[in-house]
Amino acid sequence: MTLSSQELNQGGVIHLKIHEKKGERPELRWLEKEVYLLYRPDKKIYEGFIAADLEQKPGTYDLTLLFKPSAIEKHHKIKILHKDYGVRRLTLPPGQVNLSEKDLVRVNSEKEIIDRLWAEPDTPVLFNAPFIMPIESEIIGPFGRRSVINDQPRSPHTGVDLRGKKGTPVKASNEGRVVFTGDHFFTGNTVIIDHGAAIFTMYFHLDKINVNNNELIKQGDILGTVGSTGRSTGPHLHWGVRVNNMRIDPVSLVKVSSHMEE
Repeated sequence: MTLSSQELNQGGVIHLKIHEKKGERPELRWLEKEVYLLYRPDKKIYEGFIAADLEQKPGTYDLTLLFKPSAIEKHHKIKILHKDYGVRRLTLPPGQVNLSEKDLVRVNSEKEIIDRLWAEPDTPVLFNAPFIMPIESEIIGPFGRRSVINDQPRSPHTGVDLRGKKGTPVKASNEGRVVFTGDHFFTGNTVIIDHGAAIFTMYFHLDKINVNNNELIKQGDILGTVGSTGRSTGPHLHWGVRVNNMRIDPVSLVKVSSHMEE
């Protein structure tokens, strides 16, 4: 097994390759979850990704590779490192921070809808190429940064905010199936794509949505346009990624998945 790295930061991702062994099928487990693998018959390898959630406890963890039916088992030690993504402190009028009872009911209902997506059974791999940026733009809201608003700690930023003019086309970062479209309180017009192998990408604050639920899309298809819907202070795209239900830096997936071309 070849790994792009032997360690990763909180919110990071590693690409791996397993060389085919005749008559054997590899199974991979990481952080008590199965890692879904893409078989590349042209290269006689299996490929996949392992990730560490933004808030995964730092330490050394076991990556287990099992070949069937021989039951040959191999173990690799992977180190997860703490990463400080920074903190921003803001003072805002309470009316811009505290939700009304009505808004809170809506937010909780919408959270349940999205949480059900992450609980769905994983689907087969739907892509065979590296991930791409949905728009080529400057990052104005970095991944992982924590906010303290009116001296109250808030959840860390679980995606990246990309600068964009209203109406800028937003591309699908890879092949997949649209599993959610809708207008939510915080995220505004939202599209979520299941790429298979427990990898999802999320596109928030869109002005317009051009795709439908259950639609199969190709890499580069236009999902919608940049906007400022939901809780947003101006036109931009919030782009998020989950790998095996772990919140990771989307830009790191673009960089690491480039190993698929090697």
